[in-house]
Amino acid sequence: MAWLRDLPVAHRGLHDAAAGVPENSRAAFAAAAAAGYAIEFDIQVSADGVPMVFHDDTLDRMTPESGRVDTWRCGDLRDLQLAGTAETIPTLAEVLRLINGKVPLLIEVKAARGKVGPLEAATAAVLENYRGRFAVQSFNPQSIGWFRRHAPRVARGQISMDYRMDDEGGVKPWQAWFLTHMLFNRLTRPHFIAYDVRALPQRAVARARAAGLPALTWTVRTPADRKRAAANADNIIFEGFRP
Repeated sequence: MAWLRDLPVAHRGLHDAAAGVPENSRAAFAAAAAAGYAIEFDIQVSADGVPMVFHDDTLDRMTPESGRVDTWRCGDLRDLQLAGTAETIPTLAEVLRLINGKVPLLIEVKAARGKVGPLEAATAAVLENYRGRFAVQSFNPQSIGWFRRHAPRVARGQISMDYRMDDEGGVKPWQAWFLTHMLFNRLTRPHFIAYDVRALPQRAVARARAAGLPALTWTVRTPADRKRAAANADNIIFEGFRP
């Protein structure tokens, strides 16, 4: 797991909208691999149970279509163009074949509507025979708990933030407190954490580092972010520049 501390991680690949390279695309991943960076990307489950590489819950921002990702079948999603380019939505399996162990992968698991189990199981099955370096991470402690119980050899990370900084609809005050301070870590036992750079320094991050957990921070975009990250974390998830 040394790469989690040492190798900068390209957020959704080394994407560049101005150059026609959209986020979470094969082109963005190929560019990151060529530059030697680890790659962060998001996965969601299709209506027929396939892990798809896509960030948003809905298709509206990145494709010509609309509606929730989890209501579309894999075959239909794979045909959708990303941000008006020739790039289309890849599956997790396709990304694994593309990278083929060249650089590490940091896979964010985004359970549809908070339903934990189907995406995690499908993801673990796809990753079972992959021989490259990788880790999974999620905002949802239940997802991390699933991997602890069912796929304990998979490196797992807890993503968090100061939940007072954004309106995360549906999160109750006590849940926001527990999530902000990563108190569920006592149950899910993550191998690393990833925390919002805007909220650093954060006592919970300092505690995790003192306990020996690698601490990544996201999403680092500016010189101020880089300075804050250097003082409070072990590694960066970055975009918009090359470390």
